[in-house]
Amino acid sequence: MPGKAGLDFPRPGCDCRGGTCGGCAHKMPLKRVRIHYRRFFRGGDPAISDPLSVAVASALSHKVEGTELDADVRLRTCQDVDYGSVILNGRFRAANGDVYGELVRFDPETNIPLLVQNSASAAELEIREAVKPNDAEVLQGMTFFMIRKDHVLVVEQGLTNPIFERYLRWLLCEQTPVAHRNTRMPLIPKLFLDEEVDGLRDVKMVRLRPAPLQAGRFPFGEARTELHSRDLEPTTDVLGILKAANFDTAVIEDIMRQHGAAVELNLSVTLKAGRSTLKMQGEEAVALLRNVPEDDLIVIGEGIRKNRGVLERLSEQVDIERKGNILVRKDAWDALRKAAASYRNAGLIE
Repeated sequence: MPGKAGLDFPRPGCDCRGGTCGGCAHKMPLKRVRIHYRRFFRGGDPAISDPLSVAVASALSHKVEGTELDADVRLRTCQDVDYGSVILNGRFRAANGDVYGELVRFDPETNIPLLVQNSASAAELEIREAVKPNDAEVLQGMTFFMIRKDHVLVVEQGLTNPIFERYLRWLLCEQTPVAHRNTRMPLIPKLFLDEEVDGLRDVKMVRLRPAPLQAGRFPFGEARTELHSRDLEPTTDVLGILKAANFDTAVIEDIMRQHGAAVELNLSVTLKAGRSTLKMQGEEAVALLRNVPEDDLIVIGEGIRKNRGVLERLSEQVDIERKGNILVRKDAWDALRKAAASYRNAGLIE
């Protein structure tokens, strides 16, 4: 769906912004999320010659048996052997070349929200929280993204970077002939911008230092799939790491409950051969760390001493409107647009 002015995002359902129409009586509540920066890592032999945004736009215009992918959500549905059905549902191609998307994944074992077939259009599905009708599938995760050339800004809601990468590979290499070979589509954080990979040629230590696990946000005695409140994004599973190292985490939980204690983790990783510390090259560091939350990482090496061993992150927190637990698509895309403008003004992206 090409945009006329590049910024006039379509909003599914009610178009109210704070109770200005009959569909909403008051302003929708907000959810604080983090916008992550990624960049398509081309490496020595990239699968696409055009910028990633151009490649994705071309894929949406590709026809399968006379029908454009943009016109039929079924043509944008990837049946992944590990992750199930992953769908590029909402999509918006702006006049300036930016591509916005809403990627969703459903799983019948989850409860809500729902992905429902919209009888009015075959172009996309409806997302809502409701009692499950016969024609609904249950969502497990969502991602909102904006692609500008090879820059990618992402709001992740339970749908992780590896799933996004695999979907791009399916879209560009398998579902359409946009890519000239079938290979990975790595999206890497600012830590590994192309021009900095050479500077990471001598990585000798990686430190994982996630935010402390606070007792006040820990759901004692409850079944849980994340370690933070619903208003914050899940991050590194601190207790999961300790449990894998054979710590008795039940004792830790008791101490947290009794004293309101926080759990801090500072994990250093080095590779040694005999008495020598091995040093990783740039692409090895990319492969090792690309799925670790960038806020939790400190990378130390000869090539980055000028940064005192710490590379700054490029991400920011924003408040986005929500309906129940579902982020409002138009508001999420608008937050991505504003983040891109701020990064551009700072000279970090085009």
